[in-house]
Amino acid sequence: MKYSEKQQEEIVNYAIAHDNDYKATGEKYGISYQQVSAWVRKYNKTSKQTTKKTVKKQENVKKDEPVASSLDILSRRDPYLEAQLEDVKRRLGLIK
Repeated sequence: MKYSEKQQEEIVNYAIAHDNDYKATGEKYGISYQQVSAWVRKYNKTSKQTTKKTVKKQENVKKDEPVASSLDILSRRDPYLEAQLEDVKRRLGLIK
């Protein structure tokens, strides 16, 4: 029987939550000890890779650069939209 990634993740989470008891997990879900073990190893490997990538991305961000707040970003003006607004006002006769 094939298991979807979601089902595999559920089984892995169950095994990890129960102190990596692969035998009990396998019995509960009707799969072999080896399959549970393989999925947990796969999960741990991908988790470590994801963590390493996240750490590298965080290291690449310069700490001296000021970080813009959400309000700063939202209050910025877009030159393209400003030009469109001017064009619409001109067409409506609001400005000459």
